[in-house]
Amino acid sequence: MDIIKTDEKRKQLIYELMTGLYDLEQVQFPESKLVENEYEDGKPCSELYSRVYDANVRLCERLGVEEDTDVNIIIDSMNEITRILVMKMYDYGANREMFDQK
Repeated sequence: MDIIKTDEKRKQLIYELMTGLYDLEQVQFPESKLVENEYEDGKPCSELYSRVYDANVRLCERLGVEEDTDVNIIIDSMNEITRILVMKMYDYGANREMFDQK
């Protein structure tokens, strides 16, 4: 298999493990032994996500709607920005020798 495709799959898997897509006690990926779910109760991402969720609920209550398209666009866009940044950081870390050059 192409090394680039393998690397892309690995970084996507790590991202999915970190964001809680998989139950780390149930999956059998080697990476699951090293990667923590950053959305577990008590972790900063969990607390921040709760704040976003609660703010969304309050906004929708004030607007008198079940759900607001603009709020969802903001949340989804911020999640996508985060995903893009995480993937780039992985690439930078995987190629850290370019930073070690003087």
